[in-house]
This record gives sequence, structure tokens and C-alpha cells, in this order.
Amino acid sequence: MAFNTGKKGMTGDIEEYNAPAGSSKSFLGKTLNVTGEITCDEVLTIEGNVKGNIKVSKTLTIGANGYVEGEIKANDVKIIGKAEGNIDASGKLEISSQGNFKGSVKADKLVIEEGAVFKGEANMDSK
Repeated sequence: MAFNTGKKGMTGDIEEYNAPAGSSKSFLGKTLNVTGEITCDEVLTIEGNVKGNIKVSKTLTIGANGYVEGEIKANDVKIIGKAEGNIDASGKLEISSQGNFKGSVKADKLVIEEGAVFKGEANMDSK
């Protein structure tokens, strides 16, 4: 399953993404509000609101309508919407041009597109 906005990159409601073969994907819609902890071993896209900690072994995408407040631990994190808290990405954190992040980041790689909002501190871990 892929979502396509007709545009390249991380623009639009949600980016087009492809999980590795054999991986499953989960999607939390924009009318969904979650309070609590989310843990999963798959690609996760959030378009709704989450208040709580998230632990994802693969890629977490916070879509254009998504808002996350809490601690995030994932392999890769892509922020198109808004997030507040601390992020521990063992791979890469990407903040799109319309993304907004406030908090602390620990990541191997950090990509911030022009126009993105980043308020906080970053710790780039060299392995």
C-alpha cells in the first residue's frame, strides 16, 4: 500500500512510502486521538493526535495532520506535521519543509528542509 499526493518528497497530506518487502504497515487516521504508549515492529504513519511514548522498530512518519507529544524511539523518523518531546532515532530524523519539531534529538543523521521549524537541541551520534 502506498500513499501518493502526486508530489515528490515529503509534501502533501502524506508522503508516498514503501516498506521493505515482508514488512507490515500501520496507519492512524486524522480523526484518531491516542493517549498512552504505542509499540510496534512495523512501519507506522500517524495522521491523528498521540500523547504518549512511541517505540517503533522501523520508520515512524508523522503526517501533515499528525501531532505527537511524547518520547519517540524509532529507526527512522519523518516529521511532516508536528512533534514535541524527545526523539531517539538510530538511523535518520527528517523534518520536512512544513514540519515542526520542539525538543531534543539523538540521531545518526539529521535532515532539516528549508522552511522547517526546529526548536531544541541535537546530538549527532557517530557510530
